[in-house]
Amino acid sequence: MIYSAEADIVQFLKSLAQGLQPYAKANEVQLSFSSPIKKQELHYQPFLLSQSVLQLVCNIINLLPPKNKIEFRLQYSDDKTQLLAEIENTGINLIRVSEITLQGTYTFSSHPLQAGTIYRLALDLKHPVAITNKQNEVNKYANDPPQFYREFQKRFHSHFTQTEKLMASLEKSQPQEAAFMQKVNALIKANLDDENFDTDSVCKSMSMSRTQLFRRMKYLIKQAPANHIKIMRLQKAKELLENTDCTVSQISFKTGFQAISHFTKVFKKHYGIVPSVYRQTNGHATNE
Repeated sequence: MIYSAEADIVQFLKSLAQGLQPYAKANEVQLSFSSPIKKQELHYQPFLLSQSVLQLVCNIINLLPPKNKIEFRLQYSDDKTQLLAEIENTGINLIRVSEITLQGTYTFSSHPLQAGTIYRLALDLKHPVAITNKQNEVNKYANDPPQFYREFQKRFHSHFTQTEKLMASLEKSQPQEAAFMQKVNALIKANLDDENFDTDSVCKSMSMSRTQLFRRMKYLIKQAPANHIKIMRLQKAKELLENTDCTVSQISFKTGFQAISHFTKVFKKHYGIVPSVYRQTNGHATNE
């Protein structure tokens, strides 16, 4: 049973942010909480709200490159009818990582920034939130934050083939290295449509030299950074061919291949078939 209560939500959310400080610090991420509102009585379900906030903040921490920031803010809407909870991160636009938020009673909307993302939850001050029929979906995440990570990782890495097996092994034997690769993968995924995003871009975002990045990735996933970026682009292209009505030309641009001829050549070399024919024969295939 999910219980609700009318209580001070400002202190409740502040406590959640404070509880995540050690994990953020361990990942070299700066987490802050601010609110001009000292106290606000509100009718809410603390269990469901805490799940939504914890999953979102933990996943952002897990994916941000080192030395970046997360700001958790509370403020009133302009008409004073809603309390707005905003979580903003610097360093990387995570808008394409749809699985980062928990879908349920308390769902954060996401908005891209030039070099970051902002997530917003509007809480009505006059009408309490009703528990929706998505409650069962939410309850399957009713464990501690690490369970959120595992579920997210499982979905996020569904695009990989042999790399997926290496990542699964890392998560068990070397969780810190798995977290490192997750951040690299998030960077690549957030920049798939940028043809200029390359190994140097990853190095800059991760504050590493080319030699350091090359050695670490070769050791962890048996691939050089440039090849890993290419494979992620091709995996996304394959997914778009299977699941969307985008033209081959559009998919080429969406995955960072500005020349369609080059995209076709690389795709055929990797999969053994040109994109247009692959779509005709595998339009309803899965990613497996």
